[in-house]
Amino acid sequence: MKHLGLFVSFLAIQSLALSGCGGGTSSVGQTAQFITFNNPGTQTVGVPLTLSATANSGVAVSFASTTPSVCTVSGTTATFSAAGTCTINASLAGNGTYTAAAQVTQSFTVNPAIGPTTTVYIVGEAITSSPGAPDETSAAEEWQLKSGSPTATATTLSLPSGMTSSVASAIVVYGGDVYVAGTALNNTSESAVLWVNGTATTLSPPSGMVNPVASAIAVSGGNVYVAGSASTSAGISAAILWVNGAATTLSPPSGMVNCYAATIAVSGGDVYVAGAAWNSNLDRWATYWVNGAASLLPMPDSLTVNYYANGIAVSGGDVYVSGYTDSGMGNLTAVSWANSGWATTLPLPGGWMLEDYTANGITVSGSDVYVVGGGVNNVGTSTAAYWRNSTPTTLPLPGTMPNSSAASYANGIAISSSDVYAVGYVEDSIIGVDKTAAYWVNGGEGTLLPMPTGAHKSWANAITVSTQ
Repeated sequence: MKHLGLFVSFLAIQSLALSGCGGGTSSVGQTAQFITFNNPGTQTVGVPLTLSATANSGVAVSFASTTPSVCTVSGTTATFSAAGTCTINASLAGNGTYTAAAQVTQSFTVNPAIGPTTTVYIVGEAITSSPGAPDETSAAEEWQLKSGSPTATATTLSLPSGMTSSVASAIVVYGGDVYVAGTALNNTSESAVLWVNGTATTLSPPSGMVNPVASAIAVSGGNVYVAGSASTSAGISAAILWVNGAATTLSPPSGMVNCYAATIAVSGGDVYVAGAAWNSNLDRWATYWVNGAASLLPMPDSLTVNYYANGIAVSGGDVYVSGYTDSGMGNLTAVSWANSGWATTLPLPGGWMLEDYTANGITVSGSDVYVVGGGVNNVGTSTAAYWRNSTPTTLPLPGTMPNSSAASYANGIAISSSDVYAVGYVEDSIIGVDKTAAYWVNGGEGTLLPMPTGAHKSWANAITVSTQ
């Protein structure tokens, strides 16, 4: 009888084990079902999505939304009615052959709709040479986002004659025309380039200078202003301003030898340019010019060496500049200036490493000042962010890139109505996503921009939003 009792106990344990398989619905002879439902990535209000999921059984998967204020589901079609986070469950009931599958849930960002008269323009570059090639070949790119489509279209800007690579650095839309500033190069030289509606024109440097580079652009009153730099035959760097194609050298501040221009704004007939200057000791100082007159921006507290200006914006007579400091020990800190006053250190987003972040683009909307950039988070990877009136917002990675090792960075920012657009790049080596141009709207998850044909790497440098 003792042996019979042990045998009965063994049967009871086996029965309990079987009843625990497949979420508690298993019975002898049934096969477990599994659902594969990948994150569909960022979507756009008003643009429907056909949902796709598969099961190992081949049985059709059912979908349901748990966020009906943002998205609803009918059959396999998801409809987006408001910006926010959409959460969708994929489920599959059991039958006489298969157990019920474990539910799979995916959440993703829904961006606001782009108005029927609004176009979002983004510029940057794409690497077209083979991966690992000793000399990368790049192409200047322009992406456009329009109403009714969550996917941007990519256009490669034309190369000036004799050049083999190019990069687009800045963009503005004026009077229905699209102006892009950037640089083209070959094995021996560089050339500043202005594209108007896709047609390239090279900008000549002042006499005696070579290798001009165009970094920024503004259009006002029908005049086209481009800021950048060029070098003398002795290797001295000089900031350059082109107005309607005519080049002028911007003199460095007193005591400085070299300088360059990184950004430009025009307001009320005044031309504001910002960048950096340095002396024979190679110490960099953030510099700005107003109608050609140079001044050094105040050095941030406790700094003894390099600091730089990357962005400038003018609103209501107030001048705002963004940039960063470099302690010389590998620590970078994002800063901003208002009306040439003392530098303000932008606060670290939560979870970021101390003093390893920069500020790039800047823009003003109403009374709000927006700065965009990036830094190193608490796991040691680069992370994109923007600041509104010095309050930081970390920009999330696309939902399709879940790994903690994935990285991002933001270069440009623009405001349209109440919507905040930022652009830069994301990458995730674990899932094989090389550096890829991306954009963010209102702090939601990033959206990948389409990789241009023949390219394997891309990033975005600037953005503007135009409503006609």
